Amino acid sequence: MASYVLVIWLGMVMARFAGKGRGDHFLAEADKHLKKFSFFGAGSKFEDAAECFSKAGNCFKVEQKWQEAGEAYMQAADLLQNKIQSSHEASAAMMDAGNCFKKVSAPDAINAFRGAISNWCEAGRFNQAAKLTKEIAEMYEKDNNPVEAIENYTQAATFFETENSKSMTTQCSAKVAELCSAVLDPPDLSRAAGIYEELGKGCLDSALIKYNAKGYFLSCVFCHLAQGDAVAARQKVDLFGGLDFSFRESREGQLCDKLVTAVEEFDADGFSTACYEFDRVSKLDAWKTSILVQIKRAIEGSGEGEDEDEVDLM
Repeated sequence: MASYVLVIWLGMVMARFAGKGRGDHFLAEADKHLKKFSFFGAGSKFEDAAECFSKAGNCFKVEQKWQEAGEAYMQAADLLQNKIQSSHEASAAMMDAGNCFKKVSAPDAINAFRGAISNWCEAGRFNQAAKLTKEIAEMYEKDNNPVEAIENYTQAATFFETENSKSMTTQCSAKVAELCSAVLDPPDLSRAAGIYEELGKGCLDSALIKYNAKGYFLSCVFCHLAQGDAVAARQKVDLFGGLDFSFRESREGQLCDKLVTAVEEFDADGFSTACYEFDRVSKLDAWKTSILVQIKRAIEGSGEGEDEDEVDLM
């Protein structure tokens, strides 16, 4: 029994280190191919070198040498793109490189992904370009870079729209609005309000997602109120009531009406009551809570120096 366990353990160790040192071997082989003279034309040596670079990348992945793996894949991509003229294979190599770089260097990963995106756009494969652009946006968002995240979410939305992928277009546009209103410093509430309004109007065109319009209209009104523009907020409430006849009687519509009235009358207690009544049935998410705190702070004149936790929304 002990010997059996030992064999299993040795097998696992050997599998773990099977590629140990092989990456450098294939890099050397690739260099030899690039330097040698080929009777079959230059294309043959470039193909052999690209294959060796790819094998080097695979071996480095086994060793979890992510930077080295990414660099090897990028060398393969360079040959495939510029010497062999195979943009499809080059894009695949860039994707392999980017996925390795993601583990150690976000800038290198983004650079690799953008090379693949460029190729896919030229080939008219906008769905693939959109997915990867969205992934880049998520990387920037995770890295607390809202400006670049917004730019890439916006580009991803454009790509998805080109492919008529409405749900993904909406998802990316909603992220732009969220980042503009809650993360960007200073916030761009006007842009966020405009996006939420357009998303709401877009929902009204489909019976399947018509109900979602109320949520986007609610977010739009919140953005106007957070700007301190109760007049624009009231106008939007009236506009949305005309576009969607169920809006005024909905919980979202009633909340909008109560909040606008509270802001117009500087009624902090009425504002809190409206928020509390809505939250009892439909829990306010983090974004809505943050925006509402800003609005209530303005009503109370609490000033910028006060922490959000010190403002009692309810």
